[in-house]
Amino acid sequence: MPTRLPSISHFSQDLVKEGFVTKDQLAVAKVSQENLGEDLGVILIRKGFLTEEKLLKFLSQKIKIPFVSLSSQAMEPELLREISASLAKRHLLIPIRRTDGKIEVAMSNPLDAFAMDDLKMAFHAEIIPCLASPQEIQRAIEKAYAAEPEETEKRIATVETITEGVGLSGMEFKKIQEIASGPKVIAAVNDLISKAWSENASDIHIEPTREKSRARFRIDGVLNERASFQKSMHLAVVSRLKIMAGLDIAEHRIPQDGRVRIRAVGRILDMRISTCPTQYGEKVVLRLLSKESLKTVEDLGFAKEDRQLFTDMVTKSHGIFLATGPTGSGKSTTLYAALARINSPELNIISIEDPIESEIEGVSQVAVHSKTGLTFAGILRSVLRQDPDVIMIGEIRDAETANIAVRAAITGHLVLSTLHTNTAAGAISRLMDLGVEPFLLSSALQGVLAQRLVRKICKDCKEEIPLDPDKLGPYAKLVKKAFRGKGCKHCRLTGYSGRIGIFELAPVTDAIRQLIYKKAPDIDIEKELRKMGLVAIRQDGFRKIEEGITTIEEVLRVTEEE
Repeated sequence: MPTRLPSISHFSQDLVKEGFVTKDQLAVAKVSQENLGEDLGVILIRKGFLTEEKLLKFLSQKIKIPFVSLSSQAMEPELLREISASLAKRHLLIPIRRTDGKIEVAMSNPLDAFAMDDLKMAFHAEIIPCLASPQEIQRAIEKAYAAEPEETEKRIATVETITEGVGLSGMEFKKIQEIASGPKVIAAVNDLISKAWSENASDIHIEPTREKSRARFRIDGVLNERASFQKSMHLAVVSRLKIMAGLDIAEHRIPQDGRVRIRAVGRILDMRISTCPTQYGEKVVLRLLSKESLKTVEDLGFAKEDRQLFTDMVTKSHGIFLATGPTGSGKSTTLYAALARINSPELNIISIEDPIESEIEGVSQVAVHSKTGLTFAGILRSVLRQDPDVIMIGEIRDAETANIAVRAAITGHLVLSTLHTNTAAGAISRLMDLGVEPFLLSSALQGVLAQRLVRKICKDCKEEIPLDPDKLGPYAKLVKKAFRGKGCKHCRLTGYSGRIGIFELAPVTDAIRQLIYKKAPDIDIEKELRKMGLVAIRQDGFRKIEEGITTIEEVLRVTEEE
């Protein structure tokens, strides 16, 4: 049965259109996929609806990578000696020939960027990937490396820990060394981190299940399973990560949080590590943070006029500016971009964060630590005695923080912060619910930005599509053209690559200040904003659909009205 092949889910309808399977066969296979969670191609072959050879040729045509049969191929021995058996087995690949300095390699999944990186590192040459049967590759590996003993993984030092955690006793460290310091465990962890970084993942989820341990990467906001290993390896992998972050390796019953700085694939990378006990063992989530991933205002996705308005708001000498939206909507990224825009030696900028996500040179960053009494409100009081010009507050969560922040904005400081509300008008009522007096808020508030994140269409496989009025419903007249990503090797068949913001930017005018002062309901503030010509989040999304930046499905998904 084929395994580790590129997914065909994105092309399932093409299988029917091109006569490989019938509609009924595809429907049966999809039901099985929902129940079993297996790859759609595996199910189609197991049920006898499709042969492996036909599936491979179909995939080859779709991803535009040649298909090869290894049964008639003669391998070049010198190429086999340039990569280890463990590398070939791990990625299920085998080199075929060298042509004009380029290496042709038969691969079960030619879209695996991590495998391609390993091949380039091994051969120091351009790699020409070919699609081949996993069974044929497995047999070729067994034959080619029959006489070679299993090697210890050579590529252990892919990741170098720069700041290692402290606080472990000598006895604990020695105990865990027996489990977590072997070359296989170190290589597995290093490879996982390098692979996640090369795929632009923001998080790595390592979680135990009943049968195995799996690793999922959050790429463009969506979790995808990228690796799995034996259940017996899980404790060793978790322990290795705990050592790196200075966590208590003897404690498995309570959640722990740590941080470590590493050098991965030639770049400095900060990792936040969080552990949590589950019924099958500890789950670990790694947040990958890098200075290189910081955005500028130009990168966020504002329309030209909104970008200028946003810049004007965050460069004022005083007042409060709020970014709103649900968790994961990019609010912190927006505020970081604002700080980067205004950062200068003439300004004393202090940020209060929980936790510090990325370092910004020239900004004094303070981390909240509730257990030691370092709350947002407590730190904010101290910060006001540090002669600040600009204060960034990671989130306004309580009445005390809200009131101190608003009063700071009135007394000559620029305050940037976030709130968990869905709309700009909702942020105003939320602050009043937290006890901020309307007369103070009307004087202090400079503007509110509501935002969401949508996935961007892959530029390499973008195509225009006919509009579907049923999908847009009442918004059909607002969109004149639409696009999608067909799916290619660059986007790993998803049709998407990267994310961008869609926004609703509301400046606080004299008319809005009057409404705030009168405690007007959200609906009245919304009406006034619309009268001013405010572009709503969904409208901004429709604009990005027509520009070919994102899809109808993405905009409707993230702006779904509750």
